[in-house]
Amino acid sequence: MIDSSIFPTIFLSIFLEAIPFILMGIVISAVIGTFVSEETIARIIPKNRLLGIVVAIMLGFFIPSCDCTVIPVARRLIKKGVPLYIAIVFMLVSPIVNPIVLGATTYAFYNTNPSMVIFRTIGGIFVAIVAGIIASFLVDGKSVLKEDIYTISSCSCGCTSNHNRKGIKNLLIHIKDEFFGIGSYLIAGILIASLVQTFVPKDFFISMSSRSGYSIIVMMLFAYLISLCSTADSFVAKVFVNQMTEGSILGFLILGPMIDIKNTLVLLAGFKQKFVIYLLVIILFLVFCVSMFVDSIGYGGYIWG
Repeated sequence: MIDSSIFPTIFLSIFLEAIPFILMGIVISAVIGTFVSEETIARIIPKNRLLGIVVAIMLGFFIPSCDCTVIPVARRLIKKGVPLYIAIVFMLVSPIVNPIVLGATTYAFYNTNPSMVIFRTIGGIFVAIVAGIIASFLVDGKSVLKEDIYTISSCSCGCTSNHNRKGIKNLLIHIKDEFFGIGSYLIAGILIASLVQTFVPKDFFISMSSRSGYSIIVMMLFAYLISLCSTADSFVAKVFVNQMTEGSILGFLILGPMIDIKNTLVLLAGFKQKFVIYLLVIILFLVFCVSMFVDSIGYGGYIWG
């Protein structure tokens, strides 16, 4: 029998755990977006391919950006001559390896699956590097940017501020806009996760936990549709521990920050449609493979039912 009275408890517990990391992520992202220029980032990246990838990953750690702000930054880096694969690596890895997201993932899973933060970090870096190399190879040196110069009036997290504005006043406006924008996605994600936990029969999760491939597809689809900020998705994902496979939860945690509905629309605003489709397919395939690999370690093989 379904006990609907547990819904408020589940909702509030997830929300209260996530909100401190959301606030920290918003403040740091706003500071970086306001005071660090793309010219500065472009000068830091070396010309050597291997070193360029390493630096792109390090920049993702030291310059934390949510998946909304990093896309226009990556576009401007490409316009300034940064190689496409390096810009892609930076764009995909930054929302996963930055310290706020790592801290949130560690805090969310330390009691249930502390290795998840390692899987997420290594898996995210692997997918970002391979996706960057494959996408660059497929476009074969052709421009992937739309010819028109565009500005994003509303970034994918809901922020309506201009990310190039300077000054403390504009920084505070940036923080306010991002908080209310991200908050809507956070509440929507927590609401859905709470409803699922409350009203979906446990037998469903039992059947999914024994079917790795299906479980991964379900959680990847969930990540794409719900479009959560990467500083909050860990707290939604942990609800499904012991109910969905480890690989499927990992797929949720890697895919969402890299590609979802909101950042797909942002990509289409500044990049050519063919390139966005390439990138989307590559990321989906790589995340699925990584998730299946993790499940094969924990479940002794690729299980489809």
